[in-house]
Amino acid sequence: MIAVVKVGGAASGAAAQVAALTRTGRRVVVVHGAGAQITAACIAAGLEPRFEDVQRVTDDSVMRVVETAVAGANAALCAELAGEGVACRPMRDALTAEPWGDGRLGLVGHITSVEQIGLRALLAGGIVPVIAPTASGLNVNADNAAAAVAGALGASELVFLSDVPGLMGPGREVIRSVTAASAAQLVASGTVTGGMIPKLDAGLAALAGGVRRVRIGAETMVTA
Repeated sequence: MIAVVKVGGAASGAAAQVAALTRTGRRVVVVHGAGAQITAACIAAGLEPRFEDVQRVTDDSVMRVVETAVAGANAALCAELAGEGVACRPMRDALTAEPWGDGRLGLVGHITSVEQIGLRALLAGGIVPVIAPTASGLNVNADNAAAAVAGALGASELVFLSDVPGLMGPGREVIRSVTAASAAQLVASGTVTGGMIPKLDAGLAALAGGVRRVRIGAETMVTA
């Protein structure tokens, strides 16, 4: 049983949660983000962060920052996992991407393929691959990358770890179950905004690709 875990850049306790999953007998693949680290590094470098449709506009200068921040986040997460007793391997070449859309986002890509042979070999050896959100010299959305990996590997489960318990309702209550129809309504009403939108979209894409179970945070289940 394969579980793909997407770790957000701001998620706390992620390494311990991944370690707990491995102890259940699941073979785990981790895909991580680095949004907070990239934004902080851009500001420090005098580069104003810009977003369109929740995607980071990425030119050459920003891409250099992205690559440095992502490498640091990957190394830090691997060290945290090792500290929890998890055998892991950083993966910077597991994804292939092409430029996104009409090019207005710059060096932003969408995943076109996942290198399965190396990933499956690591999983068979009890090693957790830790996949960084860059591919083919492009910045890629880590939520979309996680969904692509889950679909390619035929994962039974895709989990989006977050610093919040799940999708939040208008009264800050947790929305425990979401379907494709209710997801569209939540986005249209403005209940779900920002970085939770690509998580919903990626979760639904993973379900359409054959993943059996999608969870956002600890408490929100996404179903087809």
